[in-house]
Amino acid sequence: MDVPFADGPYLNYDTEGELVVQWAWPEDKKAGFSQWSEDVELPPFRAFRPETIIPGRRFERDPKITFNDVKKVAVVSDIHGQFDVIRKVLVGHGIINKDLHWAYGKGHFVIVGDVFDRGGQVTETLWLIHNLQIEAKAAGGKVHFLLGNHETMVMDRDVRYVNKRYMITSSLLQIPYYDLFGLDSYLGQWLRSLPLTVRVNDMVFVHGGFSKELLRKVSSLKSINNLYHKYLIDARPGLVEEGIERLDLLKGHDGPLWYRGYFRDRDLEEKDIDRILKRVGARRMVVGHTSFQAIRTFFNGKVLAVDSSMKFGSMGEVLLIEDGKFIRGGLLGERIDLFTEGK
Repeated sequence: MDVPFADGPYLNYDTEGELVVQWAWPEDKKAGFSQWSEDVELPPFRAFRPETIIPGRRFERDPKITFNDVKKVAVVSDIHGQFDVIRKVLVGHGIINKDLHWAYGKGHFVIVGDVFDRGGQVTETLWLIHNLQIEAKAAGGKVHFLLGNHETMVMDRDVRYVNKRYMITSSLLQIPYYDLFGLDSYLGQWLRSLPLTVRVNDMVFVHGGFSKELLRKVSSLKSINNLYHKYLIDARPGLVEEGIERLDLLKGHDGPLWYRGYFRDRDLEEKDIDRILKRVGARRMVVGHTSFQAIRTFFNGKVLAVDSSMKFGSMGEVLLIEDGKFIRGGLLGERIDLFTEGK
């Protein structure tokens, strides 16, 4: 008989700086907790590996956001709590093996935001990415988990899109859902160390996109990352008032988290894309946030849209960039050349 997986674990630091581990079975209305130790007995979780946890670990933002000479890159976005889908896609294309370990060698794997909300498998997806970051680094590769609007919303106490399963967990643990990822939590500290945007080779990656309005006022990827962390995550009230214009710019529809202008602004022309790309020092922009049924290209391949509607739980693709080719990797392991399809 299969043992049901628990939701979690959620690790929080108590007032003495010690880790407390909590979990829940939302469907059964049960929960549990324990002080963390090397020999702590835990229920079964789908992707958590106790050996990756270092109590007292400090997560620091990586100042490096530009990476060159990367031979192979895999990209997904908008997983939205669909662990089964992302696992199938990544196993099918050799990013991970069937035991959920890194198998992509020195390659880079980019998640272009929005692991949170909608689906009911968020926690295991977070732990999977957390583990892969550690394993990829040891293999000479890299996992870039870019923050999207839904990560930002949860850290900003906005839970309107949270799956009801997690609201039950929150009730059972008697902790607001957003506090499970708060400043005193292990996962919350990890999330707060992650970037908004990176550049790999000649491609820049960001969840929503860069608008002309944003880049008139913010001139570099480094400054965009710094402004995001200063004004959008845990900003002090006085600081928010001081930077209200920048807050509106980052958080609004022309900001990097919510922008959809590449697909909806009929006045946007390829020359505008050229100017945007020149400003950020890239030849292509890779974005999520706006859903399509498959990975698509726009503006002669200068904008790649990789939100392939994983959120529905029945579809999803990975973009593979290897040997100069751009490949759509399908849910069943199929590989389709992105730029020659239909020719």
